Amino acid sequence: MLEAYFNPISESITAPFKGKKHTLGAKIKLHNSSFPKLNKTKIAIFGLQESANLIRTQLYALNWRFDNIEIVDLGNLVDISDIKQREFAFSEALGELNQLNINCIVLGDNQGMLFSQYHAYRNHSEPIEIVNICSGLSFENDTELYRIVTHNKNHHLFNIDFVGTQAYNISANTASILEKLYFENHRLGNIRAQIEETEPVLRSSHLMMFDLNAIRSADAAAISNPSPNGFYAEEAAKIARYAGLSNKLSSAYFYGFNPDSSIHSENSIQQTSLLIAQMIWYYIEGFTTRYNDHPSPGDSDYLIYRNKLENTGHEITFYKSRKSNRWWMEIPHPYENNSFYIGCSYNDYLMVSNGEMPDRWWRAYQRFIV
Repeated sequence: MLEAYFNPISESITAPFKGKKHTLGAKIKLHNSSFPKLNKTKIAIFGLQESANLIRTQLYALNWRFDNIEIVDLGNLVDISDIKQREFAFSEALGELNQLNINCIVLGDNQGMLFSQYHAYRNHSEPIEIVNICSGLSFENDTELYRIVTHNKNHHLFNIDFVGTQAYNISANTASILEKLYFENHRLGNIRAQIEETEPVLRSSHLMMFDLNAIRSADAAAISNPSPNGFYAEEAAKIARYAGLSNKLSSAYFYGFNPDSSIHSENSIQQTSLLIAQMIWYYIEGFTTRYNDHPSPGDSDYLIYRNKLENTGHEITFYKSRKSNRWWMEIPHPYENNSFYIGCSYNDYLMVSNGEMPDRWWRAYQRFIV
């Protein structure tokens, strides 16, 4: 069934790498003459438009440093003119790959498929956490985020973390909705000052949506809405690696690439596609070094620290992994006898030790209540 969703990769794209055994182009299993078997596959790459081929030529030329992990490139989603059918095809294909426990890297042009990515998780066994790397966002009617939030049946969506936002790209109405939903908004200036703080944000998420317009135009010019402000190229690569390192993240959607030669120079298109390829490379590197150390009740592989805030009376419990030295906070459900664990950093522990409530803990707890 999966084969019906994808067009094969042209031989003209893959031919230059067949004799270069040290490259990704030689190591990745490809959907060309036949559809690859997926029984040992850990990561699948596929595009939503033909522009993904420009990224492939850059990605295939990079050096292979991933030992024996099996990666496949399934090609591009079949060209369907009807947008509803196209959304359905993307959602079904991604959902089926996730059921096979295959991590997915998706290459797209625009943000028209964000809801479809989320909808692929509709049968997921636990509440969904999303990280959207973006410079702006909107909850106005008919936007992709509006569709996601209003489709949130039975509280299937637990949280959306927005990372890299710029205040002048967010309306007052959207900012008000953000606060009411207790979603987390990490502004560009704060994140750039402590880029490592994006790792715990991504650690507990299930899917990442990376809008390439969050990168400054000096480093990625061939995007749909270039801006002088944004992440530097090396920061974007770090975030991509943190996403790959995440324990739970099973799909990463990179969108916003605009290779229109009537608008952008050939050099801009080449450099932007190369940056995206390098981000994918770092995502794969992160995936190959996952710790898989998400806490569970009664697990002995953690050091447990309990702190009570005198001003609120809340007891906040921290878990520190003996394997990775990473930190989590336990969020007790206010109405049920179970808990939820979210990634945090040592800075959150220090805040509680000094009598301060971490905003991340408080927002998560409030989402249970509402």
